[in-house]
Amino acid sequence: MLKLLQRFGGAMFTPVLLFPFAGIVAGISILLTNPQLVGSIANSDTVWFKLWMIIQEGSWTVFRNMPIIFAIGLPIGLAKTAPARACLAVIVSYLTFNYFIAAILTTWGADFGVNFNQPIGGVSGLTNIAGIKTLDTSIIGSIFIAAIMTYVHNRYFDKKLPDYLGIFQGTAFVTIIGFIAMLPLAFLTALVWPKVQGGIASLQVFLSHAGALGVWIYTFLERILIPTGLHHFIYGPFVLGPQSWKVVFRLTGSNISRNLVTRLNR
Repeated sequence: MLKLLQRFGGAMFTPVLLFPFAGIVAGISILLTNPQLVGSIANSDTVWFKLWMIIQEGSWTVFRNMPIIFAIGLPIGLAKTAPARACLAVIVSYLTFNYFIAAILTTWGADFGVNFNQPIGGVSGLTNIAGIKTLDTSIIGSIFIAAIMTYVHNRYFDKKLPDYLGIFQGTAFVTIIGFIAMLPLAFLTALVWPKVQGGIASLQVFLSHAGALGVWIYTFLERILIPTGLHHFIYGPFVLGPQSWKVVFRLTGSNISRNLVTRLNR
């Protein structure tokens, strides 16, 4: 089991490698657009500010599309054969999953306790995945779907079908299975995830108001899970959540941190 968890953690490390450069560029651009640090040249009406804002927008690509990147990255490390085809099957199934959620909540959102007419972001629990308005399952949802579809790929990619069904072999067969599987998974997600979001929000409130104890619990949970690679489940929902950023504000109280948070939450 430990070996399996370590392999899972290793697979997740592939998309994580994209973060350092993007983070450095984002940090530098934020510093260089702060008038308190570089003076009036960084005022919002200057060419300097506008050029660095363009660069900054590009640097947020990885962070704004983390669920998609993790969904694609997981099969690279876990697919036993044809990892490129596994990535294709995963991303198609993940998008299908989100389209199903969007359709379910558009039709029966009130029955699931979700106001799907709210704008995305904030405390709505909604987000945008590749242009699809859907529930914000963060990287947890994308990793879960990617893991399921990678398993399906490993099991059925090489399955031989009758000659008259040969066109449906390989990746096509995997995505067909994925299409069928995504519908009940989307329904269960719409049913369960809003309740999970409520629990996450409660924990965020606790961490942001518990002072040193809250910081210790957060750090302990994150560090103890590093050997298994599951620490991503701890920092993912909270680092990008609206409540836990209050901890950053209280620890730093800086305009730089507020600027960073505002852009991340966009």
